[in-house]
Amino acid sequence: MLFIPSTREPSQRVVCGDTYSQSIIDDFKNPEKNPIIAVSVDMMDTGIDVPECLNLVFFKKVRSRTKFWQMIGRGTRLCPDLECVDSRNGEYKGKKYFLIFDYCGNFEYFRQHINFIGEGETRTLSELIFIRRIQIIKNLQQADYAEERYQTWRNSLVNICHKQIIDLNPALFKVKLHLRYVEKYKNKKAFYALSECDFGELVKEIAPLVSDMERDELAKRFDNFMYGLMLAQMEGLSGFKKAKKRLIHTAGKLKEKISIDAVREKLSLIQWVESPGFWDGTDILDFEKVRVELRNLIQFIEFRYKPIVVTGLTDTIISEKEGQTLEPETYESYKEKVDHYFLQHVDDVPAVRKLVHNEPLTAKDYKDLENIFTKELGSKEDYSYYFPDQPFGLTVRQIAKMDKKAAEQAFSQFINDNSLNEKQIAFVRKVINYISVNGYMNDTDIFEAPFDKPNDVFSIFSQDDMDSLLRVINGINEKATTYNSKS
Repeated sequence: MLFIPSTREPSQRVVCGDTYSQSIIDDFKNPEKNPIIAVSVDMMDTGIDVPECLNLVFFKKVRSRTKFWQMIGRGTRLCPDLECVDSRNGEYKGKKYFLIFDYCGNFEYFRQHINFIGEGETRTLSELIFIRRIQIIKNLQQADYAEERYQTWRNSLVNICHKQIIDLNPALFKVKLHLRYVEKYKNKKAFYALSECDFGELVKEIAPLVSDMERDELAKRFDNFMYGLMLAQMEGLSGFKKAKKRLIHTAGKLKEKISIDAVREKLSLIQWVESPGFWDGTDILDFEKVRVELRNLIQFIEFRYKPIVVTGLTDTIISEKEGQTLEPETYESYKEKVDHYFLQHVDDVPAVRKLVHNEPLTAKDYKDLENIFTKELGSKEDYSYYFPDQPFGLTVRQIAKMDKKAAEQAFSQFINDNSLNEKQIAFVRKVINYISVNGYMNDTDIFEAPFDKPNDVFSIFSQDDMDSLLRVINGINEKATTYNSKS
């Protein structure tokens, strides 16, 4: 996750013709300076080391395997001192991974395995804090927390969460989709005794909608961390020891800033957190006191970059021998040539354009595809080896994909002719997205993952509606596998 500070120029282009291009690169390599986003063509693919780099965007087609791996190398530099926070791992130190946004199919071209992260569950910091507050509210319903002081704290948490729900704008489309749940939890009585079902609704239906006007990102991160620590203690989780170590470390960092009046005022509390006595039988409300009183001080902690020291050693040359010059390897198998061709000719080959836009093929279109696959790019044997028993049209769709608007148009009559509810619309959208990404869909796919959760097709569609849905899917496939012999 990339956090962009509120500075003037967080991003800049790097172009070789610009007078200050090298100066921009030097600033980009310095974690204390802007820019934090650099956009360039070729200038930063190789020979630049920025350990803090967490995101790479590939927005051009690359056909050199060497260059492809050099570009990936911009993100592989380790950065053990980097302070990170993301929705999957929370807050941690040291770069665990980096993200690549490949818009031009380079991974598919070089047949590299892709570890998809986009399909996972991602949450904003405000959402995570809301969920943890709800968890604590639910935990405080237990008999162990029956004392008035705990219930007073619970009420204050309920007030915060309830206000976030009250502040939701019902005119917004995303709120309208969950309006039934929003209206339910606008009634504060819904929080009196949360059930597991209530908790699930708040996490799934409400949490993604809430926002927070808090501008201090570091304070919010500290809130999220402290709520996590509290939950770890309440539920006896193994992460408590690690959270304890981190809170002590944070207190130590703050103690180095006693020249700041606001920090000096909280020195006794900071020292208490560092002492063994604080952790002997600590009450959950002690952690809440720490969160409230220290959250606005986190901004004063500096996590400075420690430059890597490089030692240059030279070996003694004993002998030299000039070797034979080798021809560069092309890496182009038949499949790679096919992938390359159809990605490059989406618009200028009529048959490909028709397949992408779900238009019917003619006999000439089919003949053109046959010539491309079995004469221009290889032989019939090559095609049979790489794409056994697969029609030419489906192979093109698999590579060039299907235009999303065309996919939506194919389902428009089905949607218009049926009064679909929210779950049915969501299912159809999932089918449309699948077809636009994969090019086509087998009629049996709707009975399997990812279409079996959260609601499978049998539970939300009648038999007639399901048959109509399958006819649309089969109709899309038929336009890629059949042609009009009279045309």
